[in-house]
Amino acid sequence: MKCAVCGQDVGFWAKLGNYSQVCKECAEQGRNRLKVLASSIGSVTSWHHEQAERWLTQYEEVVRKYQVPANEAVRARDAILNGVFKLVESQEHMNDADLEFLMGLAERYDLAHSGGPELQDTIVRLTLRQAIQSWEDGEQPERKCTALNLSKGEICHWEEPAGLLIQRTTREYVGGYGSVSIPLHIVRGARVRVGGFKGVPIDKTVHEDGGTGVLHVTSQRVCFTGRRQSIAIQYKRVISLAGFDGGFEVHTQNEKKPGIFLVPHPELTIELVRRAAAASEDEDDDTTPRRRKKAQSPV
Repeated sequence: MKCAVCGQDVGFWAKLGNYSQVCKECAEQGRNRLKVLASSIGSVTSWHHEQAERWLTQYEEVVRKYQVPANEAVRARDAILNGVFKLVESQEHMNDADLEFLMGLAERYDLAHSGGPELQDTIVRLTLRQAIQSWEDGEQPERKCTALNLSKGEICHWEEPAGLLIQRTTREYVGGYGSVSIPLHIVRGARVRVGGFKGVPIDKTVHEDGGTGVLHVTSQRVCFTGRRQSIAIQYKRVISLAGFDGGFEVHTQNEKKPGIFLVPHPELTIELVRRAAAASEDEDDDTTPRRRKKAQSPV
């Protein structure tokens, strides 16, 4: 069998277990070309649609010519696409045309089902930025809500996979026994010990795993729906938002147990929650004067 690239004989031992028509040297050359292509994208600072299309055309030509195995081709594809998505994300303001181009790439390569973890994380981060940018441009983002029943007039702005932590308080007693020994005169040589435990109660805060589910940011509330737990927090009850590495907390009025949600990009999710809460307050302010005017009407 001849190599489909260089025309040299593949060799007897190379044929065993090898279902491609490419020799070992050419197969290695194909891998190296994909690595160089993926690494070259990381050094680019400017963004052009035409350049991204050239990269993808080169990728497909190398995969086809050198008959790169499917698993290796997918890893190289994800690295190239991840670089392309990050180039768009690096712009101070992402253009609609660029975002539509990325959506086309996601559909072309079915990234919703075939994209690797790193590429999926980049897509989620970029989509969050897109939602925030839409708000900055004066247009509230709207998404189709899943696993949550919306009330009348409620709009779903964002949702993403998330985890839940449940805060609980446990009490422990620290200390020891204190007692004295008193002789018992009725029985010669007998003594009785009296006293008791002198422990000090100490309350500790622990966080228990509440399971995984979906975090929803709507026009009226922030919600978590999961198999084990579900939480809904109205914006009018929220007094503060606090982020930490890997998630954020929602503190509410007269509530000792905050909503603690685990998300991959808490700084971006918090920004969405803040904007949704502010928009909810603005709507309440707009409706309040009209209600007062109606109440004062002499009719």
